[in-house]
Amino acid sequence: MKNCNDVMEEYLSLDKGERIPLGITLHLLACKKCRAQVRLLRRAEKSTAPDSCRQTALDDAAILAVMNKITTKSDSQKNPISLSKWIIGGILMILLFIAFSVFAKPGANHFITVYTYIELAALITAYCALFIRSNMDFFVKKINSKISPTS
Repeated sequence: MKNCNDVMEEYLSLDKGERIPLGITLHLLACKKCRAQVRLLRRAEKSTAPDSCRQTALDDAAILAVMNKITTKSDSQKNPISLSKWIIGGILMILLFIAFSVFAKPGANHFITVYTYIELAALITAYCALFIRSNMDFFVKKINSKISPTS
């Protein structure tokens, strides 16, 4: 069983708003001293919170600089491969997959054929994952337009 010092160290190592683990919760239910310490810590946090939540004017220079940095696209955010090239590449890969299955010799080693099919399936899966990851903005916009249509 953990002693009170270990429990309080573990509690203090938690991030703000993080769920309290079951072991700590059970100890706090059983130990009146630790429960009082946690209650005092929460009161202290609440009493100091309003000082850090002061309002800043919307025309503040720091806010404007951050907004300008967010709204301007950097070179790393631009997609170097167009959507049509992704689709053409995917269709070409699937056609080659079908061509392989048609032209594969029926008398060939079945182990090699199955292994090749697994490799091609992994390649297509990786290709689709890269396609979705590199065009995430497009998919997010499509999903948002389906969920909340603009009026």
